Order: sequence, then C-alpha cells, then structure tokens
Amino acid sequence: MKKNILFLLLFCSSLLIGQNKIDTTISIAGIPANGLLLKQGWKFHPGDDKTWANPAFNDSSWTDIDPTQLMHYLPQVRQAQICWFRISLNISPTLRRKAFALLIKQYGAAEVYLNGVLIRTYGKVSTSYTDEETFSATSQPLTMQFGDQAKQVIAVRYSFNKKNPVIGYGNTVMSISIMTPDDAWESFFSRSNYYSTRSFVAGCFTILFVLHLFIFLIYSNRKSLYLSLYAFLQACTLINGLIGPMFHSMTWDFIHHSLFSVSAPICFVFFVLMVYELFGHKRKWLFQIVAWLSIPVIAIQFVADNAHNEIVLAIYGIAIYLEVTRLAIIAYRNNKPGAQLFLWGELCSLFFFLCFNFVDRIFPQPYLLQCLEVSLAFLIPAILVSILLAREFAENKMALEQKLREVETLSRKNLEQEIEKQYLLENQNQKLEQQVTERTKELNTSIENLKATQTQLIQSEKMASLGELTAGIAHEIQNPLNFVNNFSEVNTEMIDELESELKSGNIDEALAIAAEIKGNELKINHHGKRADSIVKGMLQHSKASSGQKEPTNINALADEYMRLAYHGLRAKDKSFNAELTTHFDKNLPNISVIPQDIGRVLLNLFNNAFYAVHQQQKTAGADYKPEVTVTTLSGNGQLIIKVKDNGIGIPDAIKEKIMQPFFTTKPTGEGTGLGLSLSYDIVVKGHGGAISIESKEGIYTLFTVTVPIT
Repeated sequence: MKKNILFLLLFCSSLLIGQNKIDTTISIAGIPANGLLLKQGWKFHPGDDKTWANPAFNDSSWTDIDPTQLMHYLPQVRQAQICWFRISLNISPTLRRKAFALLIKQYGAAEVYLNGVLIRTYGKVSTSYTDEETFSATSQPLTMQFGDQAKQVIAVRYSFNKKNPVIGYGNTVMSISIMTPDDAWESFFSRSNYYSTRSFVAGCFTILFVLHLFIFLIYSNRKSLYLSLYAFLQACTLINGLIGPMFHSMTWDFIHHSLFSVSAPICFVFFVLMVYELFGHKRKWLFQIVAWLSIPVIAIQFVADNAHNEIVLAIYGIAIYLEVTRLAIIAYRNNKPGAQLFLWGELCSLFFFLCFNFVDRIFPQPYLLQCLEVSLAFLIPAILVSILLAREFAENKMALEQKLREVETLSRKNLEQEIEKQYLLENQNQKLEQQVTERTKELNTSIENLKATQTQLIQSEKMASLGELTAGIAHEIQNPLNFVNNFSEVNTEMIDELESELKSGNIDEALAIAAEIKGNELKINHHGKRADSIVKGMLQHSKASSGQKEPTNINALADEYMRLAYHGLRAKDKSFNAELTTHFDKNLPNISVIPQDIGRVLLNLFNNAFYAVHQQQKTAGADYKPEVTVTTLSGNGQLIIKVKDNGIGIPDAIKEKIMQPFFTTKPTGEGTGLGLSLSYDIVVKGHGGAISIESKEGIYTLFTVTVPIT
C-alpha cells in the first residue's frame, strides 16, 4: 500500500514538472531596422551528432547559453572542442515566406543549419587541432526566406580546439542577427566604407613615414626621425584592422592582435618624443614614467579581455595627450615658433580622441564616423608637425637665399656686362610681345572656329535625338496602322454579310452587324487619332522651340517619350528587352512648361537609361533583368521627375563632369557628349529648375529633375 502511494506521488510530481516546464522558444513578430540579435533562448550541448540539426529533435535537456559572449567567459565551449548550439524561433504569420538576412559573426569553425538544411560553412569543423580550419571574421549577409511553418530552428555545429590561442581583444563565440535584406546590405556596405577610409588614412601615414625617413637620412634631423617612426607605427595600427577581413585564419588573427597590441602603445611613446624634440624640451622624469608605462600596457593587451584592455589603452592615451598638451602650453608661453598652431591642433586631436573612446560608447556612432574620429585624433598632430618642419626648412632656405643674393651682389665685376644683359632682355621682350600678338590673333580665329563647330555639334545632337525618336515612332505608328488595316478588312467582310442579311429580310441580324461595323469604325477612328498624335509629337520635337510655356500633361509626355526611346533602341537591336515601369502621380495637374524642351530632356534621360541597362545586360548573368523606371510627383511647389535604371552606373570620379559639354563615356561615334549638357541648360536656365544625380557603379543610376510649378 505504501509503495502504491509513493508511486502515485511520483507520477503526480512528474505531471506538475512537465506542466511547469519553461518554453524557451523565441517569438518573432517583426524585424527592427537595426536587426534582431539572438542572445536568449540558445541551447548548448557538447559532442557531435548531425541528427541534432533536425528541427524535431528535443533539446529540452540541453544547457542554456548565451553564445554572444567572449570566449573568455565560455570555457565550456573551448573545453568541449566540438559542440552544438540550437535555438527555436516562433515566426509570426506575417513573416513567413518573407525574405530575411542573417548576419553571422563567429570565432572558430562552424556549420549553420536552418530547419535541418546546411546554409553556410565557416572554416572546417573538427575535433582535431590539425584538421580544424578556423574562420575569424564578420561574414557578408546571408539572404534567405522563412518557411511556412510556425516553429523554425537554427542549429550550429561548432568547434574551437582548446589549443587555439586566445589573446588580446576577445572575440564573440557566435553572434547571429536577423535583419531585413536591405538593412543587412546597408550595414555591410557601411562597414566596407569604414575599411576604405581606414586604408586611406593608413596610406597617409605611410607617405609621411617614407617622406620624413628620407629627410632624416639626408639631413639627420631627429624631429623627422621620430615623426617617421610615429607615422610607421600608426600605419601598422591601422593596417592591422584590415588583416582580419582579408585573411580569416587563426594565424592571421594572432598576427592582427599581436601587431596592434605592440604598435598602439609604442606609437604613443614616439608621439611624446616627437613633441619634446620639436620644441626643444629636455626629457626629464615625467617622460621616463610615460615611456616605461608602455611596457605594462603592452602586457595587458595580451592578457586582458576586450573591455579591459580598451579602457587601459584609452587611459594611457589620455595621459599621453595631457603630457603633449602640457608641452605645447609651455612652448606657447615661451613664444616658440608654431606653438600656438600646434596647441590648437592638439586640443582638436584630444577632442576627437575623447569622442572615439568615451562619447561613442554612450552614444554609438556609425563605423565611418568612428573611423574619421580616431584618424583625425592621430593624423592632426602628424600633419601639424610636418607643416612646422616644412616652415622651418622654408625659413632656412630663405635665409640661405638671402646670403646668396648678397654674395651675388658683391661678386658683380662690371656694369657693362649688366647693361648688355638688359639690352638683350629688351630685344627678347620685343620679340616675345610680337609673338604674343600673332598668337593672340590665331587664338581668336580658333575661338571663332570652335564656336561655329560647337553650334554644328549642338544641331547634330538634336538631329541625332530626332533620329532615335523617329525609330521609336516608326514602331509606335505601325501598331495603330495595323489596327486600322485589320478593322477595315473586317468591316468590308461584314458589309457583305449586311447586304446578304438585308436581301434575306433578316432585319434584326442586319442591325446587329451594323452595330458591330459601327464599333469597328470607332476603333479605326481611335487608332487613326493615335497615329495623328504620334506624328504631331514628332513634329513638335523636330521643330525649334517656341520658348512659350504651355499647360502640359507631364505623365502623358513622359510615357510617350519613354516608349519611343525604348522602341528606338529596339529598332537597332531586336534582341534587347527591358521592363518599363511607371509611377505616375494621378493627381498631377497640367504643368506650365515648354513641351518641346522638356520632351528633349526626357528623351535624353531615357536614351541614357536604356543604353546603361543594355550595356549591363551584355556582361551580367542570365538572372539580370533590365528595368527603367519613371516617376512623377509634386510637392512644395515643385514638379519632380525621376528616371532610374539598374544599369552600369556612373563612377564617382566622373559624376562632376557628366554635365559638361562634349563629355561622354560612349565609344567614338555613339555620342557627342551634348545630351546632358543641353538638358541641364533647358532645366536650369530655361525653367529655373535643377538636375541631380545619384549612382552606384554597377548597381543603378537615378536622375531627378525638379521644375517650379508656376
């Protein structure tokens, strides 16, 4: 009896425990703009079994873990050598079958599974130190799609052998964020801009290093020596941040951290040494303390975790900046040359250093801004010292030149030689003046010829656009003519039927046929008017602008010229196809513009857009779909027309030149370089508007035309 009671109590307890089990599934109802970092809800288990990737696997007995922590704080992961992480997500119905992106950061080797399917591999997972290939970096966004099911599981097969070194700045074991594809790629490209800026600043320091090293070798100037060593160490400090994204192995990661841990503190020492030498201060006990402190700071970089060694290095940097500021103030009080300029620059440098190390931690800033802050903090002193050294060299050179002039004055032997030289110079000046007069006449003649040639080229550009327009019109006008011919033939046959029915006395049937004939006649009339409007549009484009503004339907004008430009290119290359997309403001009123001129602007923009997607199609893969989009809207008293294409784009180096006359990127014979220049004059000078350009090379180009609504 007692055994039965005990069994019953145990059974009830197990039921209660099962009912009170905590569900660790993470519910996702939406994805914020800055992404959703998956920190909670992860399960951890040492060992290796690929069936653990199955979404149906029960991981309730696994250990809870936060893999976003540093390796220092997760010794169980390192001791396991190989293990699995799992997290269950409850996806809202609104997000199912929607595109999303995973942004994965990891330190080790990993295989990432979504709902049991392997989606990404980082390195090579293995329990063997020799076979394991670690991968240490931030990967590019991984774009995919949620499934139909509510519960979706992310599983990670992970290895990090305990023989792998973990020094210096700690690394996150595994960090997975869910973002929208647009936000993920924007973050990725923002980080790319950060690396580009860092590379540029590293290049500046490299130039300073080489320049001042040569100056030291030639003139034995110790100021240049210390500046060159400071610039060299700063370049090493910046380059170390570029090694990780380029090489993902553990060896390069070790080099990356070691290089930074040594070069960062030592460059501070040469910073102080450079200022001591610049203003001629004696190196006393305070300098000795600052210099010797670099040794424990270097040691801390190798043994402390990320948070602590950043704080130690920041505090050491502040001490260096305060010492340099003190030296600059003393030099300013002693009226040292350039001390005031260096003091103000040093205060600005200290400001940027404090922003990067403290302000940005409280109010996080974009990667690019942080890079600019830390770059200016170290680049400003180097540039100022270079300027002061350049001024010192200039002053020495001027003094030497003055002495040389005095020697030259004293060394003149006779006045006759000087008079002879003056006589020769006067004759030469007369000859030069005569040559200048002749060349001026030739130049004026060349200018007149150039103006005439320019006028001919402008007319040639207009005729070229008319030729492209005519090709599109030929295609457009063929369609209504085909309709007219077809309905005319049908009406001829139906009139014969009508006569037959009338002779047979079938009045009702005859009336029905007559009604159909009437409908066909209306269609013939409609398409005839359509052909008439196309011809009138061509005539308006070809004739000279009257200069008079008229109320114009911008939507109809844009739609007309978009199709004509498209068919004009199609007439040259039958294999070319593109998607034409329009976003017209239906409430847009008729706008007072010069229709012939605005038509030329639209035709130039559409021709360029179709040319760009046509060129992109030649080199892109089969998945590329050419598309040209035109958008019209109004706001703040402005008419806005946007023409966008997903073509070859415009390089940043030529954006400022694209509106200049005769500038073109097309091959010889395919463009005069006047289309956008004429469009600019029509919009800006003729209508008081503006044209702006946005473009990313190989991705898109967007022209925005704004015209005041009068």
